[in-house]
Amino acid sequence: MVRPDVLSLSRFYRTPLGLSAAQVLGDTIARLSDVPEGGTVVGLGFAPPVLARFEDHARTVALMPARQGVCHWPSHAKSRTVLVDTQSWPIADSSADMVILIHALEHAQLPTQLLREAWRVLVPNGQVVVVVPNRRRMWSALDRTPFGYGRPYSKGQLYTLMEDHMLPPDGWTTALMVPPLALPGIGRLLRLGEKPFRLMGKNLGGALIVHARKHVYGALPKGKAVRAGVEAVSGI
Repeated sequence: MVRPDVLSLSRFYRTPLGLSAAQVLGDTIARLSDVPEGGTVVGLGFAPPVLARFEDHARTVALMPARQGVCHWPSHAKSRTVLVDTQSWPIADSSADMVILIHALEHAQLPTQLLREAWRVLVPNGQVVVVVPNRRRMWSALDRTPFGYGRPYSKGQLYTLMEDHMLPPDGWTTALMVPPLALPGIGRLLRLGEKPFRLMGKNLGGALIVHARKHVYGALPKGKAVRAGVEAVSGI
């Protein structure tokens, strides 16, 4: 599966379109979430453009997949980025108040394992925000932005995947309402057009954003639950 490397991602988020996209996505995630003062926010994928939104009141760390590569962030301080195996994060159990997955799930070879890791590191009732390309919109069809790579999702597909792993969604929206056309002033148009275009339909944005909380009651994630049942019956 082709995915942008860290240099491509960094270059995009320094362009006028990328800077505007980061602002829109960061504002949208902040509206959906509720991070306590001094809490811990973990981003997986390429999260610095949106993690910056939480720096003033939370501890932040950016986990970057080995296949993508890693960069120094933030530029003004000691780096808080870590190169990781997406199936095994160097984060303690129940230690993060929020996990943000961006440029991550759509590239995951084992998305179920990635979500299990997110569930593991979250505190009880901790929050996860998943940002993926919206399969119904132009952003997922054009490869001039990072949202044109990987597997795009529909709301129904993402809801089902998260519900199966004890991360039942409690809200969704989309962002990046203006298509990423090669036009002068596209960055400014993206910022200014976000609210007016949203009035035309909630699902018009190129990025699908789903918010959920960690459930600690009930069944294990589906794969583990099935195996546990088999072992109980067989007496293993």
